[in-house]
Amino acid sequence: MPALENAVAILQFLNDTPPHEAALVDLTAALDISKTHCHSILKTLVHFEWLKFDSRSKTYRLHSGLLSTASSLLNSPVLDAVRRSLSALVQRIDIPCLLTQPMDDDTFIVIDKFNGPKSMEISFPIGHRFPRDACAQMRAYLGWQPPQRLDLWMQHWAPARYTSKTPLDEKSIRASVAATRERGYALSQGEFTEGIMAIALPIFDRDGQVSFIFNCSFMIDSFLPEEKKVAAEMIRAAAEIHRATLARPPESFPAL
Repeated sequence: MPALENAVAILQFLNDTPPHEAALVDLTAALDISKTHCHSILKTLVHFEWLKFDSRSKTYRLHSGLLSTASSLLNSPVLDAVRRSLSALVQRIDIPCLLTQPMDDDTFIVIDKFNGPKSMEISFPIGHRFPRDACAQMRAYLGWQPPQRLDLWMQHWAPARYTSKTPLDEKSIRASVAATRERGYALSQGEFTEGIMAIALPIFDRDGQVSFIFNCSFMIDSFLPEEKKVAAEMIRAAAEIHRATLARPPESFPAL
């Protein structure tokens, strides 16, 4: 269904591409959609308030009707339980936390963020897409998966250098995933963002599958001595979420 595929492409383009607004000519050029077809799709999306049209600048941007359509997802009982535990976690450790959801292409979409009363604020917007090899999230996602899942992930892996410390060989990637499982949490020390340490853990569902990843980030120089303490609090939060949602984490997953 070309019309549906093109509508999805338009929404993804506006969400992923700064400044997150575009004119008709920009969309037709970027997405290779005919002007007539693109304009028809845009009018439909504006009608249902998924997009908003600025008559002065002649540009389109995402609109809050999308949130209304997805309200059952955003307000699910599982997400409510996750939010409660992560909000409490951030209050205890005063370090910001990001909640992402793994996608079918192994990338990670930001679905919520939590800022502490004094900590630095997270700048990534809701809907931001992290690459599949975002170090801490990737390790948390793969750390308790069967070995064949890692093998499959590696088949589609291509080295990408984010910082001077980013691992760029298969042996290092596999070792980092194994270390995650042994340690009990995923860790990235300046490997995805210079000077930033990140700790991440998966959240499992009732079928034992990874449904979310939560990730706490902080400056290496300031919080390196707090690593074990922060990790312990995050493990506590994961255990609370799993109990509240009747989830089935693997037996090897850390528990209080």
